[in-house]
Amino acid sequence: MSWKKLTILSLAVMGLASCDNTLRVTAPFEDIPVVYGALDIRQDTQYIRIGRAFLGQDGPAGGRDIGDSLYPSTLDVRLIPIKTDGSLAPALQLVETFDIDKDPGVFTTDGHRVYRLVMPNHYFWDANEDATERQEWTYRLELRVGNELLATAETPLVYDLRLKKPVAIGIQKMALTASKGYSIEWFQADNARIYQGHIDFHYMEMPFHSQKDSTRHVVRYELSDVTGSTLSGNGATSKTTLNYSDFYSFLADEIPVKAGHWRWFRYCELYLTAGSDDMATYIRTTQPSNTILQDPPFFSNVEGGAGVLASRTSIRRPYLGLSTSSVDSLVFGNLTCQLNFAKASNLDTLTCN
Repeated sequence: MSWKKLTILSLAVMGLASCDNTLRVTAPFEDIPVVYGALDIRQDTQYIRIGRAFLGQDGPAGGRDIGDSLYPSTLDVRLIPIKTDGSLAPALQLVETFDIDKDPGVFTTDGHRVYRLVMPNHYFWDANEDATERQEWTYRLELRVGNELLATAETPLVYDLRLKKPVAIGIQKMALTASKGYSIEWFQADNARIYQGHIDFHYMEMPFHSQKDSTRHVVRYELSDVTGSTLSGNGATSKTTLNYSDFYSFLADEIPVKAGHWRWFRYCELYLTAGSDDMATYIRTTQPSNTILQDPPFFSNVEGGAGVLASRTSIRRPYLGLSTSSVDSLVFGNLTCQLNFAKASNLDTLTCN
């Protein structure tokens, strides 16, 4: 080996030896606001979750069971509408509240704090001269302590989500046994990128020949997420398909077999939610990884903090029926025969068994 190569190798070894690969699990305290919120144009009350993240000298687990360590104190939270011409409308003040319970876990459930905004006169959509403009404004969240600005985040509103199929009103029966399934279609909402939905399947069950002891039940079928093609609406449509095999197999798995009981289909309810572009990005980046890279990319639209401020809107279509062939498949089909669904006829109650 030449002297030059030996020198380069020695310097490389010295450089690697001098690297400090120690994992630091403590650090000087730094207060980082963490924001999670989704403004909903259809709701007159908005909730935003605001906490704080830190490392500190106690390590990653330090303070997780102490409410004062997880929540900022004396925080001034405001939502500021930014008009389409860039001017600001009067700020809306959020207040701290404890009226939403937190699920149990490793973090304290004592004094779970969120920030609430009761919209004046249904602010987003009230029928006055600003109603049309308001839904087109951008909304900026500001977090302050005294005169110090800690963090900001902005989001447009998602609005004008409308169903195409099934129609919004009237009698509608879903033909799940059609060769291509039943297509659920909607007009894409303004400022929306992701669409999520579910079907609630309502049914009644009762012991044989004992109608007075009947009980009502519901199971929820999650629809596949759909990514929208535009943020501007403009009559663009999206759809998802409810097919016989998947839906009836789901019913067979979720509804327990119950000997000595009949079941009767009542109706279905469709729920569809549209989320903003930032919400779509956050959902995509936080999903479990299917690759050897297990750490998901970090996404936040909160300046000076972490988390996401987004927007959403939703619609509900209740009392959807099933076509005659779909009911027959529910009662007599191989996938759901063991569930003892029944249908009435002029002479008798018909069941699979």
